[in-house]
Amino acid sequence: MPQNSPMHTHWPRIALLWLCGLAAAMQFAKVSLGFDDLLAFYAVTPAQLGWSLSIVGMSGLLFGVTAGLFAHAVGFRRLLLMGLGLGAVLSLLQTLMLPYPLFFITRLLEGVSHLVIIVIAPILITANSAPQHRSITIGLWSTFFGAAFALTSLCAPSIVAHFGVRGLLVAQAMFISMMWLLVRLTLKTDGHEQDTCHLPKISTLFRQNIEVYQQFKAILPGLSFMCYTATSVSLMTFIPKFVGDDRAWLAPLLPVLSILGTFSAGWLAQSLIPPFRLLASAFFSVAAAGVVFFMSVQAGVGVSAVALVLMFLGGLSGGASFALIPYLSHDKWFQVRANGALAQLANVGSTVGPPLFAGAISHFGVQGLVLPLVCFALSGVCVVLCAVRYLHRHAE
Repeated sequence: MPQNSPMHTHWPRIALLWLCGLAAAMQFAKVSLGFDDLLAFYAVTPAQLGWSLSIVGMSGLLFGVTAGLFAHAVGFRRLLLMGLGLGAVLSLLQTLMLPYPLFFITRLLEGVSHLVIIVIAPILITANSAPQHRSITIGLWSTFFGAAFALTSLCAPSIVAHFGVRGLLVAQAMFISMMWLLVRLTLKTDGHEQDTCHLPKISTLFRQNIEVYQQFKAILPGLSFMCYTATSVSLMTFIPKFVGDDRAWLAPLLPVLSILGTFSAGWLAQSLIPPFRLLASAFFSVAAAGVVFFMSVQAGVGVSAVALVLMFLGGLSGGASFALIPYLSHDKWFQVRANGALAQLANVGSTVGPPLFAGAISHFGVQGLVLPLVCFALSGVCVVLCAVRYLHRHAE
């Protein structure tokens, strides 16, 4: 990990690394917001295309905890360039509108690119932040996913209308390629790139995963965050199907409300409400809002307003999960492991969620959206209650 703390925050680098996060999140957004057009082009079932949306998370599911070992072996900047470069190549291949099996394979490989970017970029953000600004810069980083969906939601309808869904894929390929070039030209080489290091052994990777999952305290934030990621992409993808004529203006606002929820969680957890209480309240409120959303769709009244509240509450649960890590421990290595487990479990949720929601909605309509949403939200409440009981039992 980069060692020296700068006296001043390098804001242009922070902005560039945040944009790299946007490029990574757009690997999800381009399929999520082009879902119906890709469904028509490939003539597959919604559940099948749902797997192509979520499969990007598979690499994080397998290697989220251990990705940092490779950074120490090859250098943080170099590994980020590898992730961006791989993503650019795969995105360009997807613009050829490959047959669905080949498209699915590129999506699977795209997960490696996604994992590298979302693990390495925040480390470099911390390395380029003065101590007094780190909470701000990491707070900015935490918005990358929602911001990418908001930006893509604004641009996608016009791009698809003029150039088809292929145009959307081309736009994302150009954006991630531009990020590779800018990182290559502007980001300083870190000291690790000057050293000859050996790649970690497979046995080391498995051992590190086992060590992390033996620490229940370290995986608590990841377990709660998994309940959030299982629903977040799916809500942004499928809620617009149920809002009728409001879809055009609502789709870009959904991720914006999620961002506001994330920011609000950080402020609330720091100054007003303990993170565990905030997290339990947020998940319970998500479940309640899901039921109200179902009733609104059935009655045809207030659907868009309830959808916005639902997205805000979802963002609140995600942000509160992030806030648990420093709340549980200020130890650097605990936080590294907890963040790795969070990345890994987040990808469990984002891998399972979209195909589950897509299949349920195709069979049951709005009930298929609300039932898994309520189940995941109540699972989050259960995680919090179990965590509180565990911590009380092991308190010294």
